[in-house]
Amino acid sequence: MRQPHLSRRALLAGGAAVAALAGCGATPDPEPVRDTPEQALARTLIADKERTIALYSALIAGGDDELVGLRDHHQAHLAELRRRYPDLATRPPGPTTSASPATPTASPTASPTSTPTMTPGRMRALERKSAARRPAQLAGVAPALAQLVASMGACEILHAATTAAAAVKPPQPPPAASGADPADVEKLRKALAAEHAAVFAYGLLGARTSGSLRARLTRAFDAHRDRRDELRALITARGGEPAEPQASYALPSIPSSGPAAARLAAHVETGLTASYLELVAAADVALRRYAAVAMQETVLRGHSFRAGPATAFPGMPVPAAPTPTPSPSG
Repeated sequence: MRQPHLSRRALLAGGAAVAALAGCGATPDPEPVRDTPEQALARTLIADKERTIALYSALIAGGDDELVGLRDHHQAHLAELRRRYPDLATRPPGPTTSASPATPTASPTASPTSTPTMTPGRMRALERKSAARRPAQLAGVAPALAQLVASMGACEILHAATTAAAAVKPPQPPPAASGADPADVEKLRKALAAEHAAVFAYGLLGARTSGSLRARLTRAFDAHRDRRDELRALITARGGEPAEPQASYALPSIPSSGPAAARLAAHVETGLTASYLELVAAADVALRRYAAVAMQETVLRGHSFRAGPATAFPGMPVPAAPTPTPSPSG
C-alpha cells in the first residue's frame, strides 16, 4: 500500500517536537560560580603578588641578597590573602559581577619571560605603580580588605623609596558628602586628634634640634599643620564638631640628641599611620582613598627619620607569635 506523503512543514514540526522532548530530559549545564567584587580584587592581588615574588626571587638568585627582605614582605601579603580567601586557590575564576570595584589592570610586574632584564631599579618603579593603584582599589569591598590593601600599598611605597625624602603627592581633600555617616565623622575626629598630637610633638622637636635635622622637622611640622586644617574642614563640612587640641601631650621620651629626636619623629609617624588606617575603613570611598594616600605619606616620612627594616603591614597590629607546642618528653 502506498505510504501517505508528509509535507516538508510537517517534518520540520515533528523534528522540533522531538528535539524539545529530548531537551526536557537533558541535564542543564551548571551556572558558573561568580566572583564577588571582593573575591575579584583578592584574586587579582594574589596573582600580582605571585608574579612579584617570582621576579624578586629571580633577582635574588642572581646575587641581590639585599632584596630578600622585600620579597619576604610580598610573601607575607600573599600568605594573608590566601588565609582570608582559601577558596580562591582551588576554585577556577568565573565571571565577575557587574559591581566589581575595578577592572583588573595589567599586572604591576612583568611576565616571567622578562625576568632576565629585570633590575632593582625597575622593581622599584613597579612597586611605585602598585602603590599608586591601591587607593583606587578600595571601593566596593569590605572595610577589612580595604585596610589590608591600603597597608600593602604603604609597604610597597616604602619598597619604591630611593631617597629619604617623601615622594608621594599629598592627598586631595574629598568634597563634602551630604548625609555623612556619623561613624565616618568619628574616624575623622580621631585622625584630627592624632594630627593635633603630631603638631605638638614636632613643635617640641624643632625647638630642641638644629641644622638640617631641624629643617626637616620644620617641614614635617608644616605638613602636619596643613593636614590638621584639612581634617577640621572635612569634619565641619560633614556637620561634625572638630576635636580640639589638648594643652599638652605625654611623649614617650624627651629627646636630648638629634638621633633621639629622629626616633621620636618616626614614632609619631607610626601612630599617624595607624590612625589613617582606621579612616580607611570609612563608608565614604573618597575618605578611604584620602586616608590610603595619607598612610603612604606617613610611612615614607617616618622612614626618612629612622631607616631600617619595615613591617609588611604598616599601621596594622603586629600578629601575636604562636604559642609554642611543648614537645613530648623522651
